[in-house]
Amino acid sequence: MAQRAPSRPTARIEEAIGFVGMFGVLFLGVTVFCEVTGRPALGWALTLLVCVLGIVALDRWRVSVLRRTASVDGIGGAPAAPASTAPARAPRSAVVPSTAPPVGARVHRHVGWDELAPAGRRQTRATRPVVAPARTGPAADVTRSSDG
Repeated sequence: MAQRAPSRPTARIEEAIGFVGMFGVLFLGVTVFCEVTGRPALGWALTLLVCVLGIVALDRWRVSVLRRTASVDGIGGAPAAPASTAPARAPRSAVVPSTAPPVGARVHRHVGWDELAPAGRRQTRATRPVVAPARTGPAADVTRSSDG
């Protein structure tokens, strides 16, 4: 028998969201088709509404399960502190080194294939390059030694 990894507490809810969402897309297509062709679409639209309300309810359930479960891999766990109790933020121009990760954040730094580590980033130019002004007026007669 194959070994199974421990499943996330929200795995079944996410599968249900995908299942109901698939039918939601199907009913959206049928509703649009009925509206365009002039057929009655009220029943299909009401069925689509039920699917949307089902997805909203499943999403709320998923969020409540995430808040209820302990954080094992950095997903879920305790919600972040309210904004009123958070310390004041430094201005954007100031760089303040942080020793502790923020609440609810992962402790490692991710550098994926589409990201560069801070040392690998190029510095942006502070000034724009000087561009020669455009000449206007009649062109001067240009003679070269090779002209003869």
